[in-house]
Amino acid sequence: MYEGKKFVLVGVDETPESQLALHWAVDAARTGGMAVRVIRAYLPEVSQWPAIGAEGYIPHTPVDEYQAQLDAAVAYVRDRLGYEAGSGWLACESAANAILAEAPQAELIVVGTRAHHRLGTVLGSVATAVTARAACPVVVVRGTDRTGPILVGTDGSPDSERAIEFAFEYAARIGVPLDVVYCRQPQSRGESANADAQTLLRDWLAESLATYCDKYPGVKVKARVVDGRPATALAELTTGASLVVVGSRGRGGVAGLLLGSVSQSLLRTADCPVVVVRR
Repeated sequence: MYEGKKFVLVGVDETPESQLALHWAVDAARTGGMAVRVIRAYLPEVSQWPAIGAEGYIPHTPVDEYQAQLDAAVAYVRDRLGYEAGSGWLACESAANAILAEAPQAELIVVGTRAHHRLGTVLGSVATAVTARAACPVVVVRGTDRTGPILVGTDGSPDSERAIEFAFEYAARIGVPLDVVYCRQPQSRGESANADAQTLLRDWLAESLATYCDKYPGVKVKARVVDGRPATALAELTTGASLVVVGSRGRGGVAGLLLGSVSQSLLRTADCPVVVVRR
């Protein structure tokens, strides 16, 4: 599907969330017959708080500790996939920049998020930056690990077409069903669902999926139209999903924006890992 790209790229640090991302990356690499490249990025204290060096104080940066974390992560990969399948980079720069520097050679990027942490919006900036700028699909691991269908949101836009393509390929690889959802937003407050409009949308949705169903006959697919705002409706449906896949921008996206409102919202509210797929 993504020719010339051979590894899953994952960012780690000292947090439990990054360990979940590492485990997810290894599982994904195993099913796809790929290697895993691990990045442990850090910034020296002086670069984060320049004023502390004003009096001649040079803060200690525990590089050895960071190297040990990276070595442990690479060892985890090699123990499960083989020695040649694991590599790593200790990067003295921001996590987002380090990951994006390696992104052009990756098939898939995996990052964790502390979305329920009181500083989650700050830490989530790494996930937001990477999903907004990486060309390959990005998995943001969040929620609880569970079995269930892969949920994919579609609106007929080119970005959502790429999301559907990824979802079918991944579902076929790991042997789980797909739940494809089109969210219909009423045009005015109090507008009731129109039976004819629902039928037309369901017919269009089935037609738009026909090529993928033929290409991946082993994937069981449920396609449905639901009423409501896409970000809200999809977030509610993630409670029964193992993964949710969306495009980076839908029909409501603005060309100048890097990440659409639906994908941004799901990064904060989904109850399962989120995959953001760019064109």
